[in-house]
Amino acid sequence: MAGTRWVSAICAAVALFTLYSVITRHEPKGLFLAAFFLLFALIMDLRKTFTFDAMQRIVRWKGRKVFKAESGEIPFDDITDIGTEASVGDMGVPIYRLTIITPRATIPMAYVYGGDHDHYSTLRRQILDFAKPRSTIQSPEPGGSG
Repeated sequence: MAGTRWVSAICAAVALFTLYSVITRHEPKGLFLAAFFLLFALIMDLRKTFTFDAMQRIVRWKGRKVFKAESGEIPFDDITDIGTEASVGDMGVPIYRLTIITPRATIPMAYVYGGDHDHYSTLRRQILDFAKPRSTIQSPEPGGSG
């Protein structure tokens, strides 16, 4: 599981265990705790998926947060670059996420950032090689957006 989804899974498991405990022990005051963990599980269940369709030369994406769903399509020809956004995480450690850059918008490919710049750099190159096989787009500086 990537990003925050593992936290969501743990919170959901704790919510179920707490609910079971409330039911078997007949302690209704524990329902608040179960509801809290369930709410936190929903908040942390962030998903964003991208499907690159080589036949139609289009990227379809879907994202989901607690009370919000979003989606879109991006023709390969509209992609000008794959960027790498950088932020600073815990204890000053840089963290990254990829973005799809078009003339009209920059679409983050994840809701959360992650470490390992080399992984994101390799993934960026693989996406560009797939979507723009004869592209001359150069690798950006670490943490650059383009």
